[in-house]
Amino acid sequence: MSYNPKKETIYLYLVQISNMVVPLLVIPYLTSVFGVEYYGKLSYAQVVSLIALFFVDFGFNYSAAKEIGSNRESAAAVNKIYTNVQCIKTAIYFLVISVVFSLTLFLKQSEIDNDLLLIGALSAISSIVSPVWLFQGIGKLSLVAIPNLIVRLLSLVFIFTFVHDRSDIIMAAIIQLCSPFFAGLFVIVIVWRNNIAKFDRTLFSYSFSKTLVSESFHNFSASFLTLGFTYFNPLLIKYFLGDFALGLYSLADKLVTILRQLYTPIVQANFSQVCALYKKDMILEVSIKLRKIFLFFVALSLIAFVSNFFVGQYVLSVFFARGYGLEEIIQVNHLISIMIFTQFIISISLILVNLIIVPSGNSHYLKRVYALAFVLYLAIVYFMVKLIGVYGVALTITIIESFIIILFSLFVFKQKLVRLI
Repeated sequence: MSYNPKKETIYLYLVQISNMVVPLLVIPYLTSVFGVEYYGKLSYAQVVSLIALFFVDFGFNYSAAKEIGSNRESAAAVNKIYTNVQCIKTAIYFLVISVVFSLTLFLKQSEIDNDLLLIGALSAISSIVSPVWLFQGIGKLSLVAIPNLIVRLLSLVFIFTFVHDRSDIIMAAIIQLCSPFFAGLFVIVIVWRNNIAKFDRTLFSYSFSKTLVSESFHNFSASFLTLGFTYFNPLLIKYFLGDFALGLYSLADKLVTILRQLYTPIVQANFSQVCALYKKDMILEVSIKLRKIFLFFVALSLIAFVSNFFVGQYVLSVFFARGYGLEEIIQVNHLISIMIFTQFIISISLILVNLIIVPSGNSHYLKRVYALAFVLYLAIVYFMVKLIGVYGVALTITIIESFIIILFSLFVFKQKLVRLI
């Protein structure tokens, strides 16, 4: 398959923008139907799903994508990588389900929360049926985007049809979290019809799988340390501050996620090419490309911050937070301002990690930085939460992410992985 990064980036952005419309349409409905507290409960299931997906992915989204990108001209190599990664991910999935089922027997939480916990964990099967890492490696993520868009639109119809009050929260969780699985069924057909990769159990190799796991573990272990101040934050809010506070935090986070989604496609679309450039030691070409991406991220962040400052509260009151009171809307608006600044910092980290450190073969360094960041997180998060509540969680992330990019930047320039231009 021919690869055109500019065309791929434009196509991904068009589809990504379409994908963002669906959450924007469903958020006002869900906040109106569920209110702050039950919207927090729904967010609990979504967070569990993200954590389960993280474990099943096991860092393969970049390590395996890198292997595919480096060997995409060899069908035999692609088939071997695909087969072994899928086997590993399946084994991890069943382990995750077993652990979560055991937790429901011991955790002292409501029956609704137990059900939401299980639904969130089960939904991680989408990581197996929809191998994003494979398409990222060959530089054709746009092939995955269309099935996901179709299923997203169908899920929107199902939400409006079957979710009417708080008693439908389980149905809402199933519709939202399991739709990627059905999109994955279409993706399997795409893999087969386009002969992108073939699952062949005779290609499974314990030694090769061990090598893949070893390489991926650098990304996984590093990312695992970041869970303390990303995915696990909503869990801390739920158990220390309650579902009401989680409803505030989650709404702000979901709206700011739109900004994050604007960062992601350009990183994904350029990942494969950057890997190839580093393999050829073309540092100058990498630096020129990254400078353009950085300036684009700066512009996006400024637009988001200024827009929220002037019209954020109004937009929340008339659209996104119709089930929230005025005081809650003001709190969400303040959280959004903090999170937008944090997302800009994270966008720099995306460039440093996903377009410099990982493609250049320095994944091992990631966990050192994240280990230090995790220690700092543990040292300050409790006091921040006690001091200023839900704002403390948001500001803690800002502090930690700033600390991370300082260390990454020092490493990148010390190793001369980019040039200042």
